[in-house]
Formats: sequence, structure tokens, C-alpha cells
Amino acid sequence: MLEKIAAVILSITVFFSSLLMGVVYPGYLSGAEKAVTIPGLDTDFVPQGSTYIEDEDIYLVCGYMNTKSPSRIYLVREGAEKVVYLKYADGSDYFGHAGGITANGEYIYVSNAHNLYVIRKADLLGAQNKGTVSFAGEIPVPCNASFCSCDGKNIYVGEYHADGYETDESHHLTAPDGSEHFAFIFGYALRSGSPFGVDTSAPTIIFSVCDKVQGFAVTDDGSAVLSISAGFENSRLTVYDLSERPEDYELDGLRVPIYYLDSRLSEKTVIMPRMSEDLEYVNGKILICFEAGAKKFFPGVIPFAVKDLILFSL
Repeated sequence: MLEKIAAVILSITVFFSSLLMGVVYPGYLSGAEKAVTIPGLDTDFVPQGSTYIEDEDIYLVCGYMNTKSPSRIYLVREGAEKVVYLKYADGSDYFGHAGGITANGEYIYVSNAHNLYVIRKADLLGAQNKGTVSFAGEIPVPCNASFCSCDGKNIYVGEYHADGYETDESHHLTAPDGSEHFAFIFGYALRSGSPFGVDTSAPTIIFSVCDKVQGFAVTDDGSAVLSISAGFENSRLTVYDLSERPEDYELDGLRVPIYYLDSRLSEKTVIMPRMSEDLEYVNGKILICFEAGAKKFFPGVIPFAVKDLILFSL
């Protein structure tokens, strides 16, 4: 009897949450469409990053487990999926946060703990369901590597800053509009002749950003997009105009272009449901991963838990 009552309450909660979504988040709902359902939400999986492999028509979703199980990647088409567990190059299990995932050419990149962990695409695609894949190597980066994305020219890797999440002091800057920034996003050129397809000799671009950034993408019309969220607060998707010439920043004796993503460059902000995470630019739309549907965050109790990968039209 109690199970039936709980099921009825859950159904009512879901119904009214769906009904109210358009009232509370009209800007989000007007541009959002479902890509695929986020897999693994019936387990202790906590989704963090997502990307799309166009020539395979497959979405990848990475994340960690809220248990003592290895982190994983789900490969998803609507109606079909498989899960692959992650290992370090030495064969030991990987339990990291797996905060972001992106793909370019023959490689998949997973960001975490000052590294881009590299997987050969063929190894991931060829792995059996509930099998494993080992990192082919890692690319050290000068930030916490909380998220990542690609635009075909550069791979971008950035960091999350908030109370309790510290970043290097050299990343603490005052933006031209007077706001304080404490985090960097680095862009590195994608080059087929470089190790794992990335030229890390020097960044091609740096973005100085606000607190609580969970994801980043660059569009083909010259805009930068941030996913900004923390805890149970509303998320924000903020778009910035990159048409202005960047300023210069000295890094290890080199002059690197830097954009301050502040109010001067901000074009629009879309208020979204809680816990938006990694971003990717996919065929003219922003792919958004949310973690709120994970069992860890009580999605059946707290409303507006997005359980799909979302394609958002700006």
C-alpha cells in the first residue's frame, strides 16, 4: 500500500513539475528540445559531461558513481545504449569526477584533475557493453580541468571556482567591468601531427570567467556560451559576443590573447533548471548535460530535475 501511495505522489509531482516548467523557465523551454534520455539514472551514476559523435550518430555521457564503482561513459542512441567503465593506462580503475567529455578525430577527451585523459575513439566504440576502456594517455593542463569542449579548431578546458573550490592565484583577475574573476578556460589548437591531436606548446586563447562555471562552448558565429550553476540554484546559460579584439595576457613569457567574459560582452542570459553541467556545440545548437536527475539529488522529491540531454537553440 505504501509503495502505491508513493508512486501516486511521485506521478503527481512529475505532472505538476512539467506543467510549471514553462511558467518558471519560459526562455529555456522555448529553445529546448530533447536529444536523448540521460542513461544510468536508475543507478548511482551522476552525469557530468556530454558530447556527440556525428559520423556515428552517438551521444557520449560521462560521469562518476556515487558509490565505490569506477567512473564510466555511456554511448547512447535513442532506444539503445551501452556503458563502458574507465581505466587508467596501467589498467587500474578510474574513479575520478569525469567532469567533461569532448571528441575530435580519432580521440575522445575526458577532463579532470589538471588533465585531459585521452581515449582512442576506436577503443571506446569497440568496447563491449559493461566492458572497459583504458586511457591511451593524458595531457596535463594548467587548470583544474572541470569541463571541456571542441569547436573543430581548438579544444577548450576550463575550471570551476566557488567557495571551497580553489584555483591558481594567477587566474584571479579583475575584468574590465570591475567584476572579480577567479577561473580560466584555456584553448589549445587541434593538430593531427601533435601528440593525441592537441598542440599544448602554448594556448591559442584564454577566457577569464566568473564563478560557478560548469561548461563552455564556442559557436560558429563567434559567440562563447557558459553553463553556470551550483547546487539547487537556478542555472544560467549566458552568451557572450567575441567580435571585439581580445586583450593580451602574459603566460610563461608568452603573450596570449585573453577575453574577459564579463557584462560588457554579455549578449543574453537564459534562466534554466538547476544543475546544468558540461556544454558542447552541436550542429547549430548547444548540447547541455544536467546532473539533477541523479538519485544523489532526489529528483523525485525536488522539482525541475532535467533527465534528458538537451539541444538548445540560442
